[in-house]
Formats: sequence, structure tokens, C-alpha cells
Amino acid sequence: MKVNPIISKVFIPSDNTVKATKTEAPAPKDKLEISGLAKTMNTASQARLQSIKEKMQTGYYNSDAVITKVAEEILKEISGE
Repeated sequence: MKVNPIISKVFIPSDNTVKATKTEAPAPKDKLEISGLAKTMNTASQARLQSIKEKMQTGYYNSDAVITKVAEEILKEISGE
């Protein structure tokens, strides 16, 4: 009985075979832009934060006026006004 091969010819590339190379464009890089409004808001936030820090250092939030105002607002919230 004779057994015939399934593939009659097999291609074996030699070292001098030209290989196709795929050149890819570099992937686009992410870019972040901050609007002028956002920059202004950040500056305003920094100024407000500095103001709050100064008030904390001077004891402003421990004054009777502030404590009374906070207590009134809490009571309003609790009573549903």
C-alpha cells in the first residue's frame, strides 16, 4: 500500500527571502487643555481656601456669632424650614 502525502510541496523560506514590513504611524498622544474659566475657578478656589485657613488660625470660627449661626442653620435643617 502506498501512502501519498497531503501536501505535496512545502515552502521553506531561505535567509535571503524578502520580508514585508509594516510601518505604522506613531500612536496619537493624549492632550489636555484647561479653559481660561477653569483656570480662573482654580485661582478663586485657592484664594477662598487661603481665606478659610486665615480665619481658622485667628479663631474666627470659634466666635459666638459663628457658633450661633451654625446652630440656627442646623435647627432649620432639622425642623424642615
